[in-house]
Amino acid sequence: MKKKVVSILLCAAMGMTALAGCGNSSGSGSAASEPAAAVQEESRESTEEATQAGESQESAAAENTAVDGGGETLNVMCHSSWRTDEANAVFDYVAEKCNVKFEFEEVPEGGSGNELIFAKMQSGEVPDILWWQGAKTSATEIGEDLFMELSGDWTKDYNANILESPNQTYNGRLICAPFGDVTVFGMCYNKQVFADNNIQIPQTWDEFLAACETLKAAGVTPMYISGTTDNEWTLQIIPIDARLKQESMVPGSIEALNSHKKLWADMEYMQVTFERMKEMKDKGYIQDTFLSDSYADAQEALLTGTAAMYPQATWIYAELTKLAESEEELDNIGFFPIPATDAADSIAYTETPTGFVIPVSGKKADLAAQIVGELVSKEAMTEYYKLHQGIPAVNGVEVELSSIPADVSALMEAGKTNTLPNTLYSTPSMASDVQAMLAGDKTPKDVLAGYDTDWDTYAKEAGNPDWGY
Repeated sequence: MKKKVVSILLCAAMGMTALAGCGNSSGSGSAASEPAAAVQEESRESTEEATQAGESQESAAAENTAVDGGGETLNVMCHSSWRTDEANAVFDYVAEKCNVKFEFEEVPEGGSGNELIFAKMQSGEVPDILWWQGAKTSATEIGEDLFMELSGDWTKDYNANILESPNQTYNGRLICAPFGDVTVFGMCYNKQVFADNNIQIPQTWDEFLAACETLKAAGVTPMYISGTTDNEWTLQIIPIDARLKQESMVPGSIEALNSHKKLWADMEYMQVTFERMKEMKDKGYIQDTFLSDSYADAQEALLTGTAAMYPQATWIYAELTKLAESEEELDNIGFFPIPATDAADSIAYTETPTGFVIPVSGKKADLAAQIVGELVSKEAMTEYYKLHQGIPAVNGVEVELSSIPADVSALMEAGKTNTLPNTLYSTPSMASDVQAMLAGDKTPKDVLAGYDTDWDTYAKEAGNPDWGY
């Protein structure tokens, strides 16, 4: 079953109550006379024709005022896996529309790719466009002043809660143009495996453990983990989601962290989350080979049903569409929030897209900023969603949803997703420390101590007085 989504309101996507439909209401309780109805219908048709004409004129005007790149070539640096068919379709569309060429410099996934990006930026070998992790991460891990502040007509097609989010704006400066979907973190699952074992979607952590025990007894890997080198980034899904649950259970937690009134080591639900991840490993609820298994292996296991669940974000759907052998196999994969201790806290973490940042020292920075505006325009993103299912960050795009995107849309409408207040700094040690914890080389307390060390490092570099610097 598919569900049509038209111009999804991001207020719903961010966990707020969906708005009611805006149907006509006379308020008088009596039917309109036939002549009046005819006049209303004629007026409605005239209004629609005028609207369509206006939209046509706007579209034509947009085409006429498209940026002319003069045949210039722009270098784009990104992780190799981000070059999907739908993304390439956008670059092709803009290349033809704006008379530019794109040259891609692809870097590996995970820490090794990030280190290469850092080295390039520090050496002055900057790309024209960096397609990476968003505003906060770019600012804190590379340098806020190294990126241009963005603006343009394209911003009119995005709601303020997108443009003002930490992925787009840092210290009041819009430095990252959003590209793609609103992302939701949670648990992907094989619906048929659940049905075969009479398992309902768990609403609490105890129900989740009971489901895992049933699956293990049936010879199915309850939860797949992909922890091999350069895939350790996948281990961050559960801890990132846990930040939302920490804030939900103890409101003000993030503010306390940002002001250094509390340490990460004081965040009780974060501690519980790492203990639970270790418990999953110790009880045999994840596969023994997790340190040699990859993101691609996880997708295969999920589709074939050798694993029942895989903690991941909604971007996995694009990968599954390529791997699934049939529409039925793809539709068999669903999505639910990672369960918390109590059902009321079992909500899913939501964030806005990452996207494009422009290094100020780039030789073609001004042109690159204009072209980025074209890449994230409503027209370009329409090309994107012709080949992709997801929850658009941009307004005014129609998408047909099924499988994971349909489940996520339903969660949003039910108020079972929410965003998180901005965390002041990043935690680059997280992925490798969680990997080490699952391997038995670190404890949950060690992982949180790594968070605090990361934040202290950033605070020292920033001269943050809350840390005594």
